[in-house]
Amino acid sequence: MTERLQNWWIGLSQRERWLVGIAGVLAFGVLIWGLGRPAVAAFVDLETRHRAAIEREGRVAAKVQLLAQRPATSVATAVGAVTIDQYLAQSAGEIGLTLDRNEARGQGQATIAIATARAPVLTDWLASLEGQGFVIDQLTITPAADGTVGLTAELRKGGQ
Repeated sequence: MTERLQNWWIGLSQRERWLVGIAGVLAFGVLIWGLGRPAVAAFVDLETRHRAAIEREGRVAAKVQLLAQRPATSVATAVGAVTIDQYLAQSAGEIGLTLDRNEARGQGQATIAIATARAPVLTDWLASLEGQGFVIDQLTITPAADGTVGLTAELRKGGQ
């Protein structure tokens, strides 16, 4: 087999040898590119996923640390001087939410409704209320056509 290739090579003119050599180099380059490009893309994807996982781990660790630092007395129990509906209205107003319905229901309980709000702002506000010691007994979040959400909820002070 090698003898046949050698005889074939010897039978080629100088110009043909150059053309076959260049074609071989180009074929080798295409082969390397065809194998190397997916390998490099796989390593870039692995690095991207790794960075995203590290960021998620950091966010989760920070949230766990915040949850571990619960105040000794919750804000909900300290709200005694102000009624719960006033506190909720003030708290929502501070972050730009408007309570469409805010009714006190007995001692330390309230029912609220928000017609339109951005979902991340709303969920962050509810999470902060829970972090302050409020308990959400009932929650309904409904999406709107414009990308906002509506909310109805029943809240009470923690420990009641």
